[in-house]
Amino acid sequence: MAEQWIPAKLALEIVKDERSLIDRLRTDLLTTRARMIKSKFETLECKPVGPAFWEIDPYSKFKADWDRGDFTNCVDGELDVDVYGLDIELSGILDMVPFEQRGLVLRSISVAGNPDWISARDAYARCFDSRAPNNAGRWLIDQASLGFLIARAVQAERAPRVPDAKPTWIEREWDVPAWFWDKCRSRNASASWSDGKFLVQGVDAFGQSDMVLRGVHFHRRTLDAALMSEAKPVVEHGASIDNDNNRGRRPTYDWHTACSSIWGMLLRSELIPEVQADVEKALITLLAKGDKEPSVSTVRPYAKIIFQEYSKA
Repeated sequence: MAEQWIPAKLALEIVKDERSLIDRLRTDLLTTRARMIKSKFETLECKPVGPAFWEIDPYSKFKADWDRGDFTNCVDGELDVDVYGLDIELSGILDMVPFEQRGLVLRSISVAGNPDWISARDAYARCFDSRAPNNAGRWLIDQASLGFLIARAVQAERAPRVPDAKPTWIEREWDVPAWFWDKCRSRNASASWSDGKFLVQGVDAFGQSDMVLRGVHFHRRTLDAALMSEAKPVVEHGASIDNDNNRGRRPTYDWHTACSSIWGMLLRSELIPEVQADVEKALITLLAKGDKEPSVSTVRPYAKIIFQEYSKA
C-alpha cells in the first residue's frame, strides 16, 4: 500500500501541539518526505528527513515555517541544513489522534468540510446559469487549465497502467495543477462530475500511468470570479414556448433553478430516473406555467446532461 502524504501545515493543524510533533519526528516515529534538502555539501530531492535534523538545543539555529513546510537547523552542531516542502505520512499523524475522532479530524481539515470550497457536482450545476448545458464541463476544465479556477482533490493517486496495479503514490488534499486539466481534454480521460472523480492517462516521469482524483472541489471565489467574467445578457435561443428570441427579452424559463431542483430531487431520492425521458418529464413539470409548458425538445438538452451525469454514479 502506498503511503499517503499530507503537508506539514495540515499535520500541525491535526495534532495542535508543535512540541509533540517534533518529539515524534526526533524519535523517528513519523515518516517524512521533503521536496528538497540542502546543505553546503549536497542538495537532495524527494528524500526523507533524518531524526538528527529535529534535535533542538538552546543554541541551535532551528527555524520552522509550518505554513510552507520549510525548516532550518544546525545538525550535529556544525552543519546548517535547510528543508523545503516537508510532507508527513498521514497514518503516523492519525496515530496521535483518538480513533473515534479521526473521521471528524480528517473532515475538519478537508475541502469536503470547508465552506470556501464547492464540490465538482455543485460547480457543474451552477454553470447551468450562464453556460450552455452541453458545454458546462468543458468550460470548467478550460478555466481550470488556464489557472483561473483553483481545484483541490480530497485524494489523488497514481498507478501503473497494468492490470490490477496498486497505487504507487497517494496524497490527501492535493492541489490540482493546471497540467492535469490539460490532460482531461484527452480522449482517454474521464470525468464524473456527480461524485468529483476524474481520471487521466498519459506518459510522465513515472512512465505510463493512470492518475485518479477523488472528491474534487473548486475554490468558491475563483468560480464566482470566472462566472462573473463570462456573464453576458441571457438570450434564450430555442428555450421559449413562444419561440420568440428577441434580444433583451426576459428569459422564459429559469433553467438554473429548475436544474438545481432536479439535482436536489435526485440527491433526496425523490426522483429515480430509469431513462432520460423521466428527467424530461420532471423538468416540464417544474417549468410549467398555468396551461403552458415547455416542449420535450426544449428541455431535452438539459435533461440529457443531467441524466448522463446521474448514470455515472
